[in-house]
Amino acid sequence: MRPPAILERPLAPYAGRVVVVGVSGGADSVALLRALLLAGVQPVAAHLDHALRPDSAVDKAWVRTLAGGLGVPFEGTRVNVLAVAARRGWNVEDAARRVRYDFLGRTAKRYGAGAVLTAHTRRDQAETVLMQLLRGEAVLNGIPPVRGRVRRPWLDVSRAEVEAFLRALGQDWREDPTNADPTQTRAWLRTAVLPLLSARFPSVEEALGRLARLSREDDAALEDLAARLTAHAPLSEQSPAVLRRYVTRALTDAGLPYHAEHVERLAAALGAGETAHVTLPAARDVTVTGGRLHLQPLPWPTPDFPLPDGWTLRTRQPGDRARLSGGTRKLSDVFTDAKVPRGERDRVPVLAVGADVRWAGLMPSLWAAGAREEAGVPEDPLHTAMGEALALAHEAARVGEVPVGAVVLGPDGGVVGRGRNTSREHGDMTHHAELAALRDATRTLGTPYLTNCTLVVTLEPCPMCLGAALEARVARLVYGARNPKAGALGGVGDLLASHWGHTPSVMGGVRAGEAARLLRGTFRALRRGEEQNHSPPQPPPSPPPSPESQPESPPQESVPDQPAPPVPPPARRSR
Repeated sequence: MRPPAILERPLAPYAGRVVVVGVSGGADSVALLRALLLAGVQPVAAHLDHALRPDSAVDKAWVRTLAGGLGVPFEGTRVNVLAVAARRGWNVEDAARRVRYDFLGRTAKRYGAGAVLTAHTRRDQAETVLMQLLRGEAVLNGIPPVRGRVRRPWLDVSRAEVEAFLRALGQDWREDPTNADPTQTRAWLRTAVLPLLSARFPSVEEALGRLARLSREDDAALEDLAARLTAHAPLSEQSPAVLRRYVTRALTDAGLPYHAEHVERLAAALGAGETAHVTLPAARDVTVTGGRLHLQPLPWPTPDFPLPDGWTLRTRQPGDRARLSGGTRKLSDVFTDAKVPRGERDRVPVLAVGADVRWAGLMPSLWAAGAREEAGVPEDPLHTAMGEALALAHEAARVGEVPVGAVVLGPDGGVVGRGRNTSREHGDMTHHAELAALRDATRTLGTPYLTNCTLVVTLEPCPMCLGAALEARVARLVYGARNPKAGALGGVGDLLASHWGHTPSVMGGVRAGEAARLLRGTFRALRRGEEQNHSPPQPPPSPPPSPESQPESPPQESVPDQPAPPVPPPARRSR
């Protein structure tokens, strides 16, 4: 006879192949073994004695006899699961699962089998989903149909269909007495909870199976989004569901144990842009600050220049202060503004004369006013290049263009291309600063490919300009202020999360405060001009507003290169 279609159809992919099938002696696994033979599959019966019952050896002998009568190869072994659980610190159920799948995998390797099949059915799926729900797990994904080489072809098959098939064959099976022990959670769900639910909801097993399938599909989509987050992507703009998976992936990859509440706390801090310090079960401290998750000690820069006389290399001390362009500030406040994790602040290298801090190994390095000249250290090339781009942006602002400028640095670090926005001048909204700088660089170098070059632009590029940089094979992309209206590196979307064949390194926030203030000031002036030109006569002005209602004044740029979000142009204007 042939198995019913609902049993045989999922086995069709294995016809003619050698597979290992886990056979406990229960109805589900015995039915799967018999159905595989009838479907033209070459099964190997594998039985693991968990040594959890005094009579468990009888099950092994019974399965061996069954396999022999069917002419099926048999592999069996006995493992003291209780001892394994105690030795490894696992619970018994987890230890049994790990030991079982290890045994099945080794058996498959010995026989050259391409798959391991287990006989989990719809009832097992329903029980698992209920257990996940009661434990408060984040995803009710049940038993996966595929995991590695393990396949579970009967997850949509009911227990009644399995037993009907066995009766038609005249095949008996073994009943594990622990399956009826209500002190075991799964047995309690099987014997007490599911029958009660089925009396009111006859399709409860199908409903829970469907929930598991949809949850797995949703989880896979969210996992994919989390995996596509790049190092420069602003995490505060991601959904909580994606951030939880991002944190979970990071902790798992780092081999750090965690609980659900740790994931939720870290993900919430990333989403809110807050700072959070969490101690994991292994007494490992992790931190969220500055929109980033820090799992390892950070590699703070050390001085790579000769120390002037009197300068001392140390870490922070009470009373440390730094004279910056915006005034003198406490070093502790500087570290707070720079989003230095609390646990890292005593590791940051500091150069000081007494309590006067001249340099701190932040990223980028912090220099006190005049300290760079005193040490004879030239300005950072990217800082200088962004200064040239800002000068071009100011030039654009003076002639009524959107204030964005860009330069291209060649392989030797010199400027080989310059550009600013000229959209209004040409009546063409594609005349962006980046495109002009890239064209100028290709003319200078005599090649369309800028493979060892750096594009420096005052505003996060739009999709068009990012595409041009990718086509030109730019090696590095550095921008100042974020572009929340059209940014292609996280401002609106992160296009580099897709695979383009070429991916430049990205650094954002270089002199971002200056770029953001220029944009704000320019568009504030444009709006004032438009209001004066188009508004009807106004009544006499009211008294001056209080200081609290004045427009936001530019923040002090006490820590170089700290980003400040720009105010985007009105929707009717574009670059």
